[in-house]
Amino acid sequence: MKVKLTYFKDSGKYYCNGSYDTSKKALWEIFREVEELQKSKHLPGVVTGTFFKYVLIDVPEHPHRHPHLCIREIEYLT
Repeated sequence: MKVKLTYFKDSGKYYCNGSYDTSKKALWEIFREVEELQKSKHLPGVVTGTFFKYVLIDVPEHPHRHPHLCIREIEYLT
């Protein structure tokens, strides 16, 4: 299934979008997968190492489709 991601700046303004194919079936698994990509700063469609606090996740082909906004703060290692 194709996962579509929309990235927003910290101010909430639209920045760009990206997409990737996943083998996950459940929406919660896809949402968790995107959270891991966001945490590791390896989001599709943007330069590796770029972090976005706000990522809108949409899976148009999913039978129970509903968009999900992932909001994540940068976690610093101490």
